[in-house]
Amino acid sequence: MSHDIKIDFIYLSEPDMIKAGVTDMPGCVDAMEEMFALLHTSDYRMAGPNSDSHGAMITFPEESPFPTMPKPTADHRLMAMPAYLGGDFQTCGVKWYGSNIANREKGFASLDPYDDS
Repeated sequence: MSHDIKIDFIYLSEPDMIKAGVTDMPGCVDAMEEMFALLHTSDYRMAGPNSDSHGAMITFPEESPFPTMPKPTADHRLMAMPAYLGGDFQTCGVKWYGSNIANREKGFASLDPYDDS
């Protein structure tokens, strides 16, 4: 089985990383300490009714009028992990991850963080 697969990743350049402060270890440690203090005082929000869920899953219907709509098969999930961090950060972001066992048949690598195959 041969597959012609191209995956592009966009990374910050080394100069961009240095400009962002990656070489400032004391500053990085200070920022992490500040973040953990905000977590301790609950000055953050995540998904779910308790604002502390580590992901919100997108589910798919058993039947759909759309032929390309994914089915709810084993190991097929899309997760979004939105979060807000307060304090001086006052920022938010979203991490996405997902898995689809059918991707193996297409020659794609698994993007599931829990899949060690």
